[in-house]
Amino acid sequence: MKTYQIAGVREYFHRQHPYNLRLPMESFITNAQNWYVLTLILGIGMLIIGGHLLVEGSVAIAKKFGVSTLVIGLTVVAFSTSSPELALNIIASANNHGDLCLGNIFGSNIANIGLVLGIGALICKLPVTGRIVKVEFPWLVVATIFVGLVTLFGTLDGVWPFLFLCFFIFLMVKWFKIGKESESKIADESGDVVPDIHCSAIAAWMMLIGGLLLLGLGGKATEIGAVTGALEFGLSKILVGGTVVAIATSLPEVVTTIIAAKKGHPDLAVGNVVGSNIFNILFVLPITILVNPIATPNGVWVYVVVMLLMTLLAWFLTMDNRIKPKEGGILVGLFICFLIGITIWGVR
Repeated sequence: MKTYQIAGVREYFHRQHPYNLRLPMESFITNAQNWYVLTLILGIGMLIIGGHLLVEGSVAIAKKFGVSTLVIGLTVVAFSTSSPELALNIIASANNHGDLCLGNIFGSNIANIGLVLGIGALICKLPVTGRIVKVEFPWLVVATIFVGLVTLFGTLDGVWPFLFLCFFIFLMVKWFKIGKESESKIADESGDVVPDIHCSAIAAWMMLIGGLLLLGLGGKATEIGAVTGALEFGLSKILVGGTVVAIATSLPEVVTTIIAAKKGHPDLAVGNVVGSNIFNILFVLPITILVNPIATPNGVWVYVVVMLLMTLLAWFLTMDNRIKPKEGGILVGLFICFLIGITIWGVR
């Protein structure tokens, strides 16, 4: 059986861990790969539980500290749900699998728009604050165009990762300034009022941290199970990165968005998607490049173009301050078409 087919992963663990940790680590990875169906099921279960804890903890903290759920979604939740992409890319980049890394990042952003936002809108009408429409989505579009142009016409090395990180820091500073605004001011704009959650601050932080840990572990387990199964069918690395890995590492966003939407926190749901996409291209990508410069693979333009078009479409759909179920169906349908297209034609 092909076990993960990324031979450098085990070599990487051998280099990074003391000898007494090598055998347990290698045994754990091997067992997870050999039982990839069970690993996949357990991973999804951890994602669901972790998503529940993360949403409850985030909303409780937002209420207690007077921070809007929009800011929590853009920062804390977005960073946590992007952690699977970061973990995978650091390992893959260290083993010189740049095509897998790019496929994962761009594919995850496409999945976040088409799958995550689409499913969230299908479950319920997602109200969108005027701030997301007027400020956050435009910044996401600018960041997507910037990173896309560098990918297509430049080289992913040198000064570019530092410029991406500077852009990211600029946005983070803006978001934390928003966090100083009163929650009621932003809630009035969106109609999303955070309900009282009767738990202590310690319990809220424990839920948040527990949710983060479960999402990280669940994302990794799901990714191992999904990739191992996919590579059993002989798919290429960039195709696996842009489809199977992208979907697997986007599952935390899917779970968090669904739970947030069902619990009546649309700002947390939409903010999670926008924030996660910005984290992916302005934080995960430059960190990946700093670990190991990436040679732009052939066919990456398809992922860049689709990512930009899906982002522009999502922005357009939010301009009436909500994403309707019918529009969510359109996003999911386009994402399925994307998967079918690159699978059939084997874009590389």
